[in-house]
Amino acid sequence: MIKCVYKPQDLRYVFMQSDSPNQKELVQLEGYLNQIPSFMFLPSFRGIPKPEVFLNKFKAKDGRLIYWCHSGLIGTIQEWCKKNDIKISGVDDNLTKRDMPMTLEDFKLYVNSWGLSITPRDYQYEAAFKILQNKQSLSQLATRAGKTLIAYMVFRYMLEHGAKKILMIVPSIQLVKQGVEDFSEYAEFFKTETVWAGSQLCASANLTIGTYQSLVKMADPKSKKYNPKFFNDYDVVCVDEAHHLVCKSINTILGLDFMKNLKIKFGFTGTLPNEGTIDSFCCHALMGWTIQDISPMELVDEGFLAKPDITQIRIKYPESDALTAAYIKCGEYLNSPDKIVDGKKVLLPKEQRSFTMNYVKTLPYALAEVKKLYTPSEYSKYLIDLCKAKGSNLLMLEQMLVHRSQKRLQIMDEILQGMTKNCIVFAHHTEYLKFLKEHFETKFPDRKVRIISGSANLKQRQAIVNEMNAEDGVILCASYGCCSTGITFKNVDYCIFAQSFKSEIIVKQSIGRMMLKTSEKDTFYLYDLVDWFPTKRIYTQGLAKIKTYDKEGFTYRIINR
Repeated sequence: MIKCVYKPQDLRYVFMQSDSPNQKELVQLEGYLNQIPSFMFLPSFRGIPKPEVFLNKFKAKDGRLIYWCHSGLIGTIQEWCKKNDIKISGVDDNLTKRDMPMTLEDFKLYVNSWGLSITPRDYQYEAAFKILQNKQSLSQLATRAGKTLIAYMVFRYMLEHGAKKILMIVPSIQLVKQGVEDFSEYAEFFKTETVWAGSQLCASANLTIGTYQSLVKMADPKSKKYNPKFFNDYDVVCVDEAHHLVCKSINTILGLDFMKNLKIKFGFTGTLPNEGTIDSFCCHALMGWTIQDISPMELVDEGFLAKPDITQIRIKYPESDALTAAYIKCGEYLNSPDKIVDGKKVLLPKEQRSFTMNYVKTLPYALAEVKKLYTPSEYSKYLIDLCKAKGSNLLMLEQMLVHRSQKRLQIMDEILQGMTKNCIVFAHHTEYLKFLKEHFETKFPDRKVRIISGSANLKQRQAIVNEMNAEDGVILCASYGCCSTGITFKNVDYCIFAQSFKSEIIVKQSIGRMMLKTSEKDTFYLYDLVDWFPTKRIYTQGLAKIKTYDKEGFTYRIINR
């Protein structure tokens, strides 16, 4: 049996011992929680693999080991004990539950008395009520589920029932501004301040919405904005897009002493990491157990979101002399060192640069000799093996081939041809986005083509969003990082995944951008392009996306081209 104890005055941590010889249950639990990150097993990793430590231990005066962890992991530990038929004691409602002096129906009447401009949906009342019943929690709510309205209900209830000050942590300035606007639209109640680069603090504020990048400076003694007293009065904390909890900045903020005085802390995300992973343990450790999961298809079935119609187009590239030559060109570039002059890499002449091939390279003597001895086919396979040996280089090799593929350009042109509604073309690489924008402007001279990448500021991004909300036929070339969260597109019916990836979080966040239902849209159409080279790295990512579609219950079809 595992026995748990905690301090009532500080619920951040739980301490554990086992009554079995050598505390074998806790040794097994330690092996489960303290996993080694997968990247440390890659050939390119230099160093000794070390586990991420979630279950710590120290030696007591009597010589026995005492294990301890963040109390947010209790749900994970209880589930693990259940699966392994291990008993656990000492976990009670004082650690996990809050006193809620009203029923769900009473709570609905209470919220309705506020006279909000938007009447919450039933699931939104229930989501807020569940959060208020728990001292710490994570809620996985589909993109477009109305997380801001749910947060408003929790915040206002807490302030009207004894809370002093609320801290809402978000990953971007866009979400800071969106939160302020939405809260004000629902009903004027909060005195809000914002924390981001260039913002001003307000001494009388009872709600602070800030980016974790700016908030962490308040806790950094090396920063000019260092202010250790800044966090003292907060007794409610919310983290939006809580899958970012793996970031060091949020870890730093949530590790401060003020956290032991909280009445409630909770996190929202549409994309929690898979259970049993290091990222999942991190999210639970810092924010709590998962108390609810509202999936996109639940809201589609209830008529709240638009239904995704997905076509995965697998673009085959059979063996050929042209493909061999492309493998050799890109493979030599990846496996050759940069030419260095005066400590700097030498740029190629402007006319010779193309998609990540920007610097002068020196072909190693050994490669030059191999090239003389091997046929082009043998030499290309040799270069491929070199890329495999360097871990991620094989994926980079395929991505370079993607940038030069005329076949996929032709397929995108076919998809966009005759399209009268707006379409977002998602990609990773900034150079590729610029190339696509120029290509589409030439191919479709009568249509507006816009781009949102990291270089576009908030004002420019919002101007493009407003333009797309007001007009049809716009093609937007957008980076996943800039548009997969925080931007609301109200008038987009089509989407193209123009570069591949396997991250379930990126897949779900990007699809969520399209799921806003309107009077004119109850279905949106996604074209997922997957390049199928003989080396099959990107193809494998396509298979991973299919698993995500299956998991989410999305309808899809597969077409080979």
